[in-house]
Amino acid sequence: MLIRAGPEDLVATRSTNSRQLRETSSKTNNFELKLFLEVEIGQDSWPVPPPEKTKNKIMLFFKLYDPSKEELRYVGRLWVEHTGKPKDMLTRINKLAGFAPSEEIELFEEVKFQPIVMCEPVNKALPFNASLIEDGDIICFQKLLQAGTETYRYPDVPSFLEHVHNRQNRDV
Repeated sequence: MLIRAGPEDLVATRSTNSRQLRETSSKTNNFELKLFLEVEIGQDSWPVPPPEKTKNKIMLFFKLYDPSKEELRYVGRLWVEHTGKPKDMLTRINKLAGFAPSEEIELFEEVKFQPIVMCEPVNKALPFNASLIEDGDIICFQKLLQAGTETYRYPDVPSFLEHVHNRQNRDV
C-alpha cells in the first residue's frame, strides 16, 4: 500500500498500524490522512488476496489523462518485474484504460507534485529499474497525440499537472 501525504510518500506495509501512519503523516505537516483501499473481487464474488511480494516485483499505480476532458484519473495498479520494460507491458496498461491492445500511448512518471511538479517521460525501452521506477510509483499515461490533430489547452500530463499545481497555489 502506498499513501501519498504530501511532499514525502509514506509507505505502509501490512504490519503498519494507524498510529504509526498518523505520526508519520503529522511529521510532513499534513494532518489529514487519506487512505485508499482497492479490493479485487474474484469470480466467486469474494476478495482476492494480493500476490505475494517478491524482491523482483514492484507494484505500480496508473492514472489515465484525457486532454479533451482535462481529466486525470486512477485506473488501476499492476505488479511488474523491476527488470521488465514498459514496452512489454503496453497491452496490460491499455487494458486498464479500455483501449485497444495496440493503442499507442505515452507514459510519464509522476515523481512529485509539491513543492514543484516533477513529471518525466518514461522511456518504454528501458527496464523499470534503469529508469529509477520503484515500488509504489505512479505512472500517468495518455493516448499518443498525432501531429495535425486537435489542439488542447493542456496536451500532455506534465502541462496538466503544472496547471493544477498553479491553480492550487493561486487559490491558497
